[in-house]
Amino acid sequence: MEKDDDLNKNDNQAKKKKTGKKKKVVPDWLAWGLGVLFLSFALTVIFSALTEISIKNSPVYICVIVLLVLLVLNIGCDILANAILTSNAEAFHAMASNKIKGAKRAVTFCRNATKLGSIFADVIGDICGIVSGAAGTVLVVYIAANKGTVWEIIVSIGISALIGALTVGGKAISKHFAIKYNKQIVFGFAKFTTFFKKEK
Repeated sequence: MEKDDDLNKNDNQAKKKKTGKKKKVVPDWLAWGLGVLFLSFALTVIFSALTEISIKNSPVYICVIVLLVLLVLNIGCDILANAILTSNAEAFHAMASNKIKGAKRAVTFCRNATKLGSIFADVIGDICGIVSGAAGTVLVVYIAANKGTVWEIIVSIGISALIGALTVGGKAISKHFAIKYNKQIVFGFAKFTTFFKKEK
């Protein structure tokens, strides 16, 4: 009898645990997608606002500097994304056990490689591409002002082609170094982030 009572208690406890678990209202993939959507929107607004403030009523060289900053940021984020995606967390375990600053953060980056790669390469990279296109349009207006529609079209095509070529070419060249020196890049970035938020 005592054994039967114990079995019944165990069954009841197991049922309570099962019923106690709440079903997720939003699946993980959808929550992640919505998070990226809102993050992209917020960053686009911020980048666009900063770019607009920087180049509005400014000399041509300011517009060129803003374009170069966006280009470098785009390529830099692509390097980080490739380095994180191709790194292995095991490479930093020994460093983390020796309590080397930045090693634990590097392990965390490697474990969340897919999400971080998406944020750096897709979110920030694509936003930089969009905003740099808008900044390029302003540059076209500066250069082609009062010089005719044909000249404006030629300049517009030329600047768009130049921005596209520098972006794609820069990413293609940097990809080799991102993969070859992935450990150093990930560890360097992880160590850099510890200045803003300490490791646990």
